[in-house]
Amino acid sequence: MAPVLVAIALFVVHLGRIGAANTRLVAAADHAARAASLVHPRSMEGVARNAALENLLRNGLSCESVTVDVMVPRTLEPRIVQVELACVLDRSGLALLAPLPRRLEASSSEVVDRWRVDS
Repeated sequence: MAPVLVAIALFVVHLGRIGAANTRLVAAADHAARAASLVHPRSMEGVARNAALENLLRNGLSCESVTVDVMVPRTLEPRIVQVELACVLDRSGLALLAPLPRRLEASSSEVVDRWRVDS
């Protein structure tokens, strides 16, 4: 009975870690989209990437790799900036629970602040 209880406890811990990681990733996407909405369109991608990586580092989310995609659709008015983040989680110590998702994704969008940006 003890091995089953240990397996269940590990599973619950792993689900908690994934939930916390997803929350941190969404917060980083929100932060990156807001930072990108405040700068000139030529600088949006670099600013969003730096803001997302800084936020992930500050919040303690360890990713083996992070992908940041920034899109500014030209057809919408008011203009928006969309940021999509993908994180391949570092599951060191929990490799036994391999079937659970390892790649998390989050996205966020913000209206480009036309009063702060020379577009």
